[in-house]
Amino acid sequence: MDSSSESVGDDQGDYQYPWFPMGHFGINFIQTDGSKAYVEGELSRAYIKDYELLKASKRKKEEKQPAEQLQVDMDEMSLQDSVPEDNGEATDKLLEDKDMAYEVLPKWSSDKKKGKKRKAKGRYNYHSFEEYWDVSSFWVIQRTWLNDFGCQMTEENQKELLKKCDEMKPIYPIDQHENLLENPDYQNITKSLTETKEGVTFEEIYAEHCDLIKKQTENDYHIYQTKEVTRRCKDMINRVKRLGYAPGFEESQLPSFYDLNDKDIKIDKPLIKEVRYQIDESYAKKFVGDKFEESTASTSESSSSAESKIESTAQLNPKEIRFNFDPETEQHLIASNAEKLYANDPEISKYYYQRYRLFSRLDEGIIMDREGWFSVTPEAIAEHIADRVVRHNVSVVVDAFTGVGGNAIQFALRGAHVIAIDMDPVRLKCARENARVYGVADYIDFICADFFDVAATWAADKKLAPKVDAVFLSPPWGGPSYLKSKEFDLATGCCPNGIDIFDVSLKISPNIAYFLPRNTKVSQVLTELAIKAKTRMEIEQSSLNTKIKTITVYYGKLAYREKSPKSSGDN
Repeated sequence: MDSSSESVGDDQGDYQYPWFPMGHFGINFIQTDGSKAYVEGELSRAYIKDYELLKASKRKKEEKQPAEQLQVDMDEMSLQDSVPEDNGEATDKLLEDKDMAYEVLPKWSSDKKKGKKRKAKGRYNYHSFEEYWDVSSFWVIQRTWLNDFGCQMTEENQKELLKKCDEMKPIYPIDQHENLLENPDYQNITKSLTETKEGVTFEEIYAEHCDLIKKQTENDYHIYQTKEVTRRCKDMINRVKRLGYAPGFEESQLPSFYDLNDKDIKIDKPLIKEVRYQIDESYAKKFVGDKFEESTASTSESSSSAESKIESTAQLNPKEIRFNFDPETEQHLIASNAEKLYANDPEISKYYYQRYRLFSRLDEGIIMDREGWFSVTPEAIAEHIADRVVRHNVSVVVDAFTGVGGNAIQFALRGAHVIAIDMDPVRLKCARENARVYGVADYIDFICADFFDVAATWAADKKLAPKVDAVFLSPPWGGPSYLKSKEFDLATGCCPNGIDIFDVSLKISPNIAYFLPRNTKVSQVLTELAIKAKTRMEIEQSSLNTKIKTITVYYGKLAYREKSPKSSGDN
C-alpha cells in the first residue's frame, strides 16, 4: 500500500483507533450444486491500545502476576528446436511441388509484424485463450508447419520462415509451448494427411493444420490456466497465513484437483475456479512487534459448553427469575469483589488483574458471573467494533449473544438503539445493570430468550419484527479448548453452530459483524458465509497493544469498500 492507505474510507479520520487495509481479493467458486459464486472482500487490521487500563489493573509491584501468556508458534505461520526424421512417404504430387509448402503460407510485411506482435506484461497476465492466441497463433502455427513440411521448402525459405517465427515467438509462452518441438502433441500434426488422402492440396492441409493447432493450443491453455489458478491460490493462502490468519482451505478445494471440463464432476466443498488478489505484507510489517497471540483476557471463552448453559438455565424456576440486581443478596456478582471471591481460582485471577481492560468503570458497580469474566469483549476492542458498525445510517443493532453487555454498551454509547438478547437470565441481569453504570440502559432493550427463537418469531410475524440495520454476533467459542486448535471451526467450535447462527442472522439483516477467534478458518467465512450473504465482506484483525487477539468479519455495508482487484497477485 502507499501513503494513501493512511486514509481509509471517507471518514477515516474520526475513528477512535486507526485501522488499515492490508489487501483485497476476488474469488470465483464452483459450488457443490455446480452453480457459480463470486466473493469479493478486504483484509484489514485495527491497531488498538489500552496500556493505561492494563497498567491500572495489574497487581502491586511486590506481587508477581502468573505467567499465563500463550505463545503462538510462529514457525507454523511461516511459509512454507530439433526436427524429427522425415519418413519420405509424402505423395508424389506434393513432392513435385517442391516449394508449395512455403507458397501456401500467408504473406507478411514488416508493418504487419509490428502490429501483430504484442509484448506480454507478465507471465500470468493472460486472462483468456483469445488473448493468448492473439499473441501466439502465428508462431505456433508456422513453427509446427515448418517442423512438418520444412523439408519441402527451399533452404532460403526455410531460413526466412524460421526467422519470422523467432521474431513472433511470444515473450511468455504457456508451459506446453516452452519447448514446442519437443512436445509430441505438436509433432506431425497434419503430415499424415499426405499419406491417407490422394489429391489433397497444400491449401487444404494448411487449413486443417491451423484448425488442429488451435484446438490443441486451446486445450493446453486451459490446463495451464488451471495450474496457474492453483499456484495463485497457494500463494494467496501463504500470504494470508503470514499475516496471522488461519486460511483453512483444503487441497481438494483447489482447481488442479478436478477436471473442470467434466460435466459429471461431484464437489464436496466449494471449489476455487479463479482468484485475483493484492496483499501488501510490507505495509503490515511497518508495525513491527505485532504478535499473533491470544489474550489472557480473550473474549468469548465460555468456560462451559452451550449444553451445560442451557441445562442450568432450564433448572431455574421462571417465577424465581429477577432481572433487578440486589446488591445485598447478590454480592457474588459484584466485579470489584472478585479478588476475594475468586482468591483460590487462578483462572479467574488472571482476568481480574486485567479487569479495567474489560470495563474501565468496573469499580463503579459492574457485575459479572464467573462466565462473564471469560466471555466479555475487552472494552477497547468493543469500542472499535461499535465505531465501525454505528455509522452509515446504522441506528438499530441486534446483539444476538449479549452476555454481560460489553458490546451492547458500546453500541449504545455510539448512539445506536440496541436489542440485546441472551438466554441466560443471570447474565442478562448483569448486562442490564452494567448498561445502567454506563448511563445507556434506556437505549437498550433486553430480551431473555434463545436468539433462534427470537429470529423465528420475527420471521413468522413481520409486525413483531423491528427494523434492524445490523446484527452483531459473538457466540460462545466452546470454552478455552479452542486455544489448543491450530484452526477454529465455525461449525463445531461455536455453541451453537456458528454457520447456523449466520444463516438465521441473514434473515434479519445483510449487515453483519461476526466476532471470532483469530484462528477462525478464512475458508469458512468465505465459502460458507460470504457466498450465502451475496455481498462484500471484510476480515479485520484486532491488534491490541501489538498482539493479534481476534478477528471481526464484516458483511454488507459494514465492510470497507475497495476497488475491484486488477492484479492477479503477483506483485
